[in-house]
Amino acid sequence: MRRREGVRNQPRRRRPRSLARLRAFPEGPAKHPVAAPEKTEPGCDATGHGAAVSVLGRSGTAGHRDPRGRDRRADGDPVSAARARLNPIGEIVDHKEIVVCAGSGGVGKTTTAAAIALQAALDGKKVAVLTIDPAKRLASSLGLKELTNEPSKVSKRKFTSAGLEMKGELWALMLDTKTTFDEVVTRYAPSPEQAERILENRFYRNISSTLSGTQEYMAMEKLYELHADGAYDIIVIDTPPTRNALDFLDAPRRLTDFFESRVLRWFLMPYMKAGGGIFRVANVAATTFLRVVKRIIGGDVLQDTAEFFSNLEGMYDGFKERAREVSALLQSDATSFVIVTSPGEDSVMEATFFAARLNEAGLPFGALIVNRVHPKLGDGVDVKPRQLTKLEKQGDQGQLLAKLIDNEEAFMRVVRLEEKNLNALARKIPKHRWVRVPYLEQEAVDFAGLSLIADKLFEA
Repeated sequence: MRRREGVRNQPRRRRPRSLARLRAFPEGPAKHPVAAPEKTEPGCDATGHGAAVSVLGRSGTAGHRDPRGRDRRADGDPVSAARARLNPIGEIVDHKEIVVCAGSGGVGKTTTAAAIALQAALDGKKVAVLTIDPAKRLASSLGLKELTNEPSKVSKRKFTSAGLEMKGELWALMLDTKTTFDEVVTRYAPSPEQAERILENRFYRNISSTLSGTQEYMAMEKLYELHADGAYDIIVIDTPPTRNALDFLDAPRRLTDFFESRVLRWFLMPYMKAGGGIFRVANVAATTFLRVVKRIIGGDVLQDTAEFFSNLEGMYDGFKERAREVSALLQSDATSFVIVTSPGEDSVMEATFFAARLNEAGLPFGALIVNRVHPKLGDGVDVKPRQLTKLEKQGDQGQLLAKLIDNEEAFMRVVRLEEKNLNALARKIPKHRWVRVPYLEQEAVDFAGLSLIADKLFEA
């Protein structure tokens, strides 16, 4: 495995919790020199990008500096420099502060995120890896009993016992949606008393972990919190699987829209204004609606809901401002999106859709990782059916050879099918941004397995 020197030699400082922090990044060609265009592939523009996705188009590679004022390319390690030039994942780890691993379910996002974080720690960086995966696979693969909402440090002994020399630090955490939501309420509430009323509200306790979009919003909130803290060189996030690929990115806006819903607040106005006396108000339409709803779900539920929204007064601006800051962070030069897929037809279709949506949203794409690819082992042997029949009649050795040839042909059919699926993706994402990880016999369930995956991801 390739490792590089480069542990920071400057003290860390807290990042400001505002958009001012993002102004440290270059915003366009006028702010920093532009690297010479790379050699393009057919169907790509001068930057090597296909029509559907902008590949690292927001940052370039020459002379980029992070907000701490350190030139990230000036590490003095020729191995790392060569890796950055030839491998898109190595380039991302060397230059970015946030890596978002996204894709459909079952394609290896959690393992990929852990392997990227592992290699970054081996390279000398202080790394945090955040997972949304409820299966808790990340904890077991890192040798931890469990993960909580706060970062846990992976012991250096875990590295040495696996024969790995760890030069940095690796921290891991798993999102606790309810706990993170509680922290958000406490942060934005105008007073401790108002925060307590919200936290004790029955409607809030029900929706804080179950409302659609809550998990995605809190994942973004946790990511922003970790980044603003300034304690980590790089943060790798394993996003939740979703059919709508950009739910994760759109969640902050959707949740704030729900809290500000005029229609919902209009129907709840009788409770909010009259303290539950819904028949004493002039809002006839609302009271008629509420009379029906009350019979179905009960007046206490409506009262709790109205009290919740009433207690949110004065907090909407805070929610909206944080949503804007999160959006700006995801679009900044600090971030890179890595699409994770497999050669299966459905996974490839979702990856193609996600790449197009990233491009439409102006979000910085970094690389495509294709997991579990069956490698082409050669050109094979052209054997006619009658030749196989003849072999099968030539004793045990002939029968064994016939089975091997038949198995090789079945394997090549899988390879051809996978290549056919991936060719559609190649028209959207240029292949120099691809990293293929071959199909492995065993899953990465420990450090040794993660190390093997990392080797494949970071091969130059």
